[in-house]
Amino acid sequence: MKILALHGLGSSTWMLQQQLAPFVRELGTSCEFTFLDGAIACGRGPGVPDWVSGPFYSYTTGFSPLEMREALDRLEDFIQERGPFDGVFGFSLGAALAISYILDHQRKDALAPFSFAVFFSPIFVTLPDESYCQGLLQRWVDDDHMQFRSEFPDGEFMSPLKDSTERTLAEYLKVVQLMQSMWVGIIPPKTTIDFLGGDGVAEIPRLVHPDLLRGRIKIPTVHITGRKDSPCIGQQSRIAQKLCLASIMRVHEHDGGHDVPYKKSDINNIVSSIREMAKEGEYIRDIYEL
Repeated sequence: MKILALHGLGSSTWMLQQQLAPFVRELGTSCEFTFLDGAIACGRGPGVPDWVSGPFYSYTTGFSPLEMREALDRLEDFIQERGPFDGVFGFSLGAALAISYILDHQRKDALAPFSFAVFFSPIFVTLPDESYCQGLLQRWVDDDHMQFRSEFPDGEFMSPLKDSTERTLAEYLKVVQLMQSMWVGIIPPKTTIDFLGGDGVAEIPRLVHPDLLRGRIKIPTVHITGRKDSPCIGQQSRIAQKLCLASIMRVHEHDGGHDVPYKKSDINNIVSSIREMAKEGEYIRDIYEL
């Protein structure tokens, strides 16, 4: 099997190779891993040890629809050049990018681009589709929502919101905003991440929530999170799980934080699920190709 591997924000191929080494060994020679560095230089990511000298990368300069389209186009070019791939492994931002890529691909094509996926601690997912939640976001930047914008995220920002979809997105947006304090020095210079549209609706990231998106990832998935990860990232990872089909999903939790597990017992259990979901994905792909 050919597997594409995507690293986290402010990390690198070298770092992900160290993180995934126990899984690569356990999966054996039947799996061929290809690692992709992000195209954007940035600072050291959360949890990257001080002894790692860099360089460090991101897959995107930001999360607006245009920036996400550029990131997914770069990923598509790499897959066309080095693929096809049977599966994808992603950690943190790499997992979120893979989810966005799969959802975007499924929107344009009935077949998913991979047979299975493994997501380690995904952060929030954004889409390149400018039409997603466009009406809702336009209301947020209009004058009649000035109170919401002035109160968000620490004041009584929910009181002006009457629509349930607005309240759902606003509640999740606060969770995502809490994580940004961890990003000081990581995001490339001159990059802004404005979820309330300082430069207009076109610049607002299309933050994905399963209650606001009809589509689901249609391939088998394995989800791995750490019990000691920050609560806001833990919630983002749980939201990402709900973007996948529960009937073809396996979920694991380890004792660590925002990292890839390294204990032998965790690795054995997760690898068992990976093999199971990879086999299921191959079966589903064969049915579609009949």
